[in-house]
Formats: sequence, C-alpha cells, structure tokens
Amino acid sequence: MHRTIHAVGAIALAGAGAGMTAAAAAGLAAGTGVGSSAGTAASAELLIGALALAVAAASLGHTAVTEARWTLRTEGFRVTRTDLGNAAAVAVAAPVTYALSVRVGVGPVVASALVGLCAYLLTETYGAPAYCGSFVGMATPAADADIGSVVAAGVVAAVAFVAAKRAFNGFGGKLGTTAFVGCLSVAALGGLAPGTGSVPEPTVAAGLVVAAAVAAPVTFLVSVRLDHGPVVGSAVVGLVAGTVCPPLFAAGDAVAAVAFCASFVGMATPERIPGPGAMLLAGGTAGVAFVGAAPHFVGFGGKLGTVAFAACLVTAGLLSFGRVLAPVGGDVATG
Repeated sequence: MHRTIHAVGAIALAGAGAGMTAAAAAGLAAGTGVGSSAGTAASAELLIGALALAVAAASLGHTAVTEARWTLRTEGFRVTRTDLGNAAAVAVAAPVTYALSVRVGVGPVVASALVGLCAYLLTETYGAPAYCGSFVGMATPAADADIGSVVAAGVVAAVAFVAAKRAFNGFGGKLGTTAFVGCLSVAALGGLAPGTGSVPEPTVAAGLVVAAAVAAPVTFLVSVRLDHGPVVGSAVVGLVAGTVCPPLFAAGDAVAAVAFCASFVGMATPERIPGPGAMLLAGGTAGVAFVGAAPHFVGFGGKLGTVAFAACLVTAGLLSFGRVLAPVGGDVATG
C-alpha cells in the first residue's frame, strides 16, 4: 500500500510534464498558424507538426511509463527525518524567493538563482529542496500570486517533493516540476490564475532556441565536468543570464528566462542525458517547448522547470528508441 505513494508522486510529475508538452504543442500550432489557412503549404506544416507531436508524445510516454514501473518496484514508502528537513526547506524557500523577486524587485530568475546558490553553500544536504522551493517563489503577480498563495503552493510542493523522492531522479527539471505541481494545486482552488502571453515572433523565437541549446551544455559542464554539482551549475547560469541578458538584449527578460529554463536541463545526470551532444538536443528541445508554452501558465512558479523536465523525458525517450533501432557495439549481430 505504502509503495503506491511513490507511484502517485511519479504520476503527478509525469502528468505535469505531459500537460506542458501539450500546451507547448498548442502554442506552436497557434503561433505558426497551422490549420488556419488552406493550401499545400499549410497541409505540409500540419503533417510535420502532427508527426513531431506524435514522436514527442511517444518518447515522453515511453520514458514516463518506464520510470513509473521502476518506481513501483522500490521499497515501501516511509517518511524519514531527512524527508521532513527536505519538506521544510521547500516550504521556507518559496516565500523567501517571492519576497526577493517581487518585494525587493530583483526578478524571479535572479531571486531563484540566489536562493538556490546560497542554500546550497549554507547546507549542501538541503540545497536541492530549497532550490525546488525557490521555483515556487518564482510565481508572479501576473498569475495573481501573493505571499499567501506562494506559501500554500510551497507546502503542497513540499509534500510532492517527498512523495516523488524515488521517481525521475537524475532528470533535469524534476525540482521545477514539483514546484509546478504545487502551483497547479493552489490554482485549482482559486489561489492562482494564469496571466496572458503570446508566442514570440520567429526571429526572437529562433534566438531563444539557440540560447537554450547553449545554456544546457554549459550547465552540464559546470555541474559534471567541473564537478560543482547541478544546483551550483544551474544557479550560476541563472545569475549570469538574469543580470547580463535583460540590459543586453531587446528581449532580454525572455533570453534570461529561457537560459534559466535550459539550465534545469543541464542539471540532468549523465545516466539520463549522456554527454554534450544529447544535452545540446535536450536544450534545443526545451527552447522550442519554451516558445510554444509562452502563452500558457504565465506567472506560475515551476513552469520553466516543467518545460525542461518534458524536454528531458522526450530526449531520453528518443535516445532509448535510437538504441533499439540502431544498436551499437556488442549489440550488433555479426555474421
């Protein structure tokens, strides 16, 4: 019975990732005008978009089902003292980040990166859960967020963090998706309401995809190759992007956000996203999803992490399919 709690946590994260993938697909379809005009070109766009969505859905579904099955095989669920500390870190970091972001005015990207980095430097044990809570605190007044709704979302995210402790470990964006589950739960009770947004115009969108494709492997380099760990790797990229990009680019806030989003992809372990090439693919996928999801869940904390999480699930699924279709080394039969 207790083992099913692990499955509930896995399903909550997988559902959030699937929902964000669907939202991104809808945004891309609306932004490109697919289905809004007649003719061969529109039909070709519709076919390509449908195929891409089908591949993404199959890849994400394959990864999610595999992970859920593994989670059900783990030991029974029990709450430990460490779990209580993790939950407290999530719950406390959420309002602290919101205060820095909105009340102090440093913005959500810089506030989250600062809280995550400081928490990790103060206590490495609780750095990751505090970083998770900081993503809840990225909720903005655009979603009618206030300190009360952020505290409530932080508490729900703390519960989800513990419930999903055996699920999707090593996937980038898991922490943000946990935060997003907290915000969605509060929104379901009327505490948050998404703001409005639109898909960026093509030139800006292309730049955002490139920024994401760069930020993911850079984070991976700092985290794995330089051995600073995923929290430090992501937080450093977020701090740099959040301070440098807004004054440097016309769409600087969006560039900072997509770079921070892709930094969550770069938090993945090599066992999940193996190497710079796969990380480049996952980062680019996150950039495309970021563009498509722009009109949806505006102002919700954890949105960026959920975009990254979905991109990691899709990439892991694609890599798994690739190993089946084109085995290498000793897997290849020789005559």
